Amino acid sequence: MDQETVLPKRLVAYIHDVGVRALDHLADTADGHAAVQPLVGHWRSLTDADKQEFVGKVAASVVEAIAASALLPVGIKMGKKAAKSARKILKKRTKALRKSVKALSKNADQKAKKTTKKVKKAAEAV
Repeated sequence: MDQETVLPKRLVAYIHDVGVRALDHLADTADGHAAVQPLVGHWRSLTDADKQEFVGKVAASVVEAIAASALLPVGIKMGKKAAKSARKILKKRTKALRKSVKALSKNADQKAKKTTKKVKKAAEAV
């Protein structure tokens, strides 16, 4: 997904710059927090180019999340339509299945009646 086509270039640049500043601030103020020490240590060891690349990857994920949240109402509407059509199909299949089961049981009842009649005739003949 191309970031510049999804969101305006200024917004993408802002997200990138805020990411760099936020991680720099975290590295300066996170002394003593064991949970973030690995990230801070890694951030401090990166060169400026590596920092830009890392934040670029994170910013790309943020841009995708923003774009996806903008498309969410459209997705919900499409999801509702898909659920409605699936519900219709399931109702039709259920109805057809019930009909076929009913027909099978009706045929089985008729065959059982015929068999009973034959057995009774054979018993009477003997």
